[in-house]
Amino acid sequence: MLFSCQFKPVYESNNLNSKLCSIKVESERNAAPLYEIDFKNELKSILCTQNQNNYNYLLKWKIKNSYRELIKSETNTTRRYEETIKVEFSLFIINTNTAIYTDRIESKGAYNILEDEIISTISSKKSLESQIAILAAGLTLDKINLYMIQNEDSKLQN
Repeated sequence: MLFSCQFKPVYESNNLNSKLCSIKVESERNAAPLYEIDFKNELKSILCTQNQNNYNYLLKWKIKNSYRELIKSETNTTRRYEETIKVEFSLFIINTNTAIYTDRIESKGAYNILEDEIISTISSKKSLESQIAILAAGLTLDKINLYMIQNEDSKLQN
């Protein structure tokens, strides 16, 4: 808090915190890849730091990842790939099963495959996959946060 101008960040608003804490994040699908689990766990932890049992909202989401080759060297000893995670999500009021907000985000990262494909690929790919899933959770929270701020006095329930 900036005492000189009485500024208090919006995310510290008790009203907004209680709304964010009242969002239940839908579970990942069975046998989900690690990036889906990372996304869900990160989103749950950044939405609310308190244990919550009373939810007003349900966040449903679908996540997809894709790869594309960016660079291939002439000698084929170095290649660069880009990984993209796309998340489509909807926020529902649990009591009425009404969707109140739907959006999507995209998170990207890139990694190199060098001569030693096995070691460099596994470590680079898994590390990147986890990081862009965590970034995707932060981007999702940012969009939900902005939506709730813009609609604080409208159809959102406490």
